[in-house]
Amino acid sequence: MPIPRAVLDQLKQIIPPLNGSLHKGQSGRVGVLGGALDYTGAPFFAAISALRIGADLSHVICSPTAAQAIKSYSPDLIVHPILREDSSHDKVRGELDSLLSRLHVLILGPGLGREDYMQSYAKLALSLARSRAMFVVLDADALWMVGQDISLVKGYRRAVVTPNVVEFKRLSEQVGVDKDVPQRERSQEVSKRLGGVVVLEKGKTDLIAIDTTGEAASLEESKISGEHEAGKVKVKEVLEVDVEGGLKRCGGQGDILSGTVGAMLAWGKCYEDGAFGDQNIPASRLPVLAAVGGSMVTRTASRRAFQKQGRGVVTEDMIPEIGPSFGEVFGAEFQGGEKGRL
Repeated sequence: MPIPRAVLDQLKQIIPPLNGSLHKGQSGRVGVLGGALDYTGAPFFAAISALRIGADLSHVICSPTAAQAIKSYSPDLIVHPILREDSSHDKVRGELDSLLSRLHVLILGPGLGREDYMQSYAKLALSLARSRAMFVVLDADALWMVGQDISLVKGYRRAVVTPNVVEFKRLSEQVGVDKDVPQRERSQEVSKRLGGVVVLEKGKTDLIAIDTTGEAASLEESKISGEHEAGKVKVKEVLEVDVEGGLKRCGGQGDILSGTVGAMLAWGKCYEDGAFGDQNIPASRLPVLAAVGGSMVTRTASRRAFQKQGRGVVTEDMIPEIGPSFGEVFGAEFQGGEKGRL
C-alpha cells in the first residue's frame, strides 16, 4: 500500500527550502555516536548519508582507535575522538554536552560495539540528549543497549528505533510482546511497550509504527516541546513503506537508513525551531515523518545501486544514489532542479 498523500505532503513541509534564505546549519546538524577499534565503516556510512540527503553538517563522535580511519574516508565529516577508554566520565560528559548543544539530532549505534566503555558512553549521551529534548535514532548495538535497560528510552517520544529482523525479534522478547501477537501487529505493540517510541521495523517492506495508548507513554517530551494539548492525544498508527528496494541487501544499508532518518529529524528540529515553514506540524509527528522519508529514500537508493551493480553491489555504491533517490521520491524541485545545480 503506498504512503498516504497526506503523509507525503507533511514530509515535504519539513524539507528545508533551497531558495537562499537559510544559513549554514539551518538544514540540519547531525551527530553520529559510534566507531571503536573494529567498527569504522558503519559510523561513516550513517554520517555521510546524512550529508548526501542534504544535512549541512555531520559529526562523528568516536573512540580514538577509529578516528584516523573515519577521517580518511571523507574530509566532509567532523570527527571527535573523545570516547577514550581511559577518560573519566566527568571529562567525557562535559565534552559530550558541549557537542550536543550544537546538534539537532543524535544517531546512536552504528559501529558502537559492545565494549563496556563504549556502551557506558552511549548511555551517557542518550541521557544528555533526553535532557536537551533532542531527537534521537537508535540502531545496531544501541538497540542491544536498550534491550538491557528499557528505561533508557521508554516514554521518550522523540526517538526512533530501527531494528532489523534479528534485532526486532530480540527487542520484542525483551519488552515482553506475547508470541501469539500477529506478526504485522508486533511493531505497534513494541512501540506501545516502549511508551510511544516510533519503531521502524526493517524487512521486505518497512513498517513504521507508533502506539501511545499504553500506560508507558510519557507526556514529558510534549511538555518540553510546548505541545501540552497535542501530547495528550493518543496515537495508534502503522505505515508500510513498500517502495521497491534492491534484490541484495548490503551489510551497511541499515547505517545509511540511520543517516537519512537522522537528517530528516534534524530538518524536523529546524522546522520546529522556526528556521523555515509554518510550524503547523506538531513535533510529536516528526519522528514518524522522518522514519517514512528515510525509509523511502534508502530503499530507492538500494534499488538504483542494485540496478547498476547487481549481485556485486556494496554499501558504498548506494551513497551516490542518495541524492538522485531523494529527487525521485519527492520531485526534482525539492532536490534543486537542473537549474539549481548548475
